[in-house]
Amino acid sequence: MSERIPLVCLGSGAGLTDGRDWSSLLIDQRILLDLPPTTIPQLHRLGIDLSQIEHVFISHLHADHMFGLPFLLLEYCIRRQRENPMYIIGPSKLEEITFQLCDLAWPDLRKVGFKPRIPLEFVELAKEGEYQAGDLTFTAIPMNHFNLDAFGYRFEYKGRSIGYSGDTGECSQLDRLLDNVNVAILELTHPQASSDPGHMDPQAFAKIAKWLVKQGSTVIATHMSGTPDPIPGVEICEDGKTYWI
Repeated sequence: MSERIPLVCLGSGAGLTDGRDWSSLLIDQRILLDLPPTTIPQLHRLGIDLSQIEHVFISHLHADHMFGLPFLLLEYCIRRQRENPMYIIGPSKLEEITFQLCDLAWPDLRKVGFKPRIPLEFVELAKEGEYQAGDLTFTAIPMNHFNLDAFGYRFEYKGRSIGYSGDTGECSQLDRLLDNVNVAILELTHPQASSDPGHMDPQAFAKIAKWLVKQGSTVIATHMSGTPDPIPGVEICEDGKTYWI
């Protein structure tokens, strides 16, 4: 049996939140799944050393998934420095947009010579495939989230296969992303039935969850605009809670 690893829910809210911090999850203090603005203060509240983060997966370029990047990089401009790289992974133009955000957020910093004191490696994705970021191999699969370049991610870590959907509506690509994973982390934006094609509602989620539970996966729901009714076999994320996977 592989050792269990911690997964911390730093936030479980959707863009329209009911008071939750925006969705962000941290695996073993090393792998961050999406980075909204609420992530950095939550890391500080929980006493988690953010300098241990090695991989940041950005599923798509919406504010509640990547507008925390300027705050993370500010830490490395002012408070921290390190020699080992951080890999920031996401859709095309991620690097350009990240520094545009930094310049909008802190327009004076680069003018006076401040820059992140850490090697940054951006891994930008143009299509489905297998990619490498340092010691981590992962598969990126396009999800069904309106007309955006939006990716779900799948990787092996310490004997666990982990699949993360990011934002998506019901789509056939979820079968490839989540087939035989040990841990499935899946969005559940709507707590009630919805016609929104770019997000999941309880009916669509329950259908996929039933298949995942049958194959033996641990199923975790995040990115919620309200609290859904319980779904058999599904862990509903709570902000600040640690899950052992």
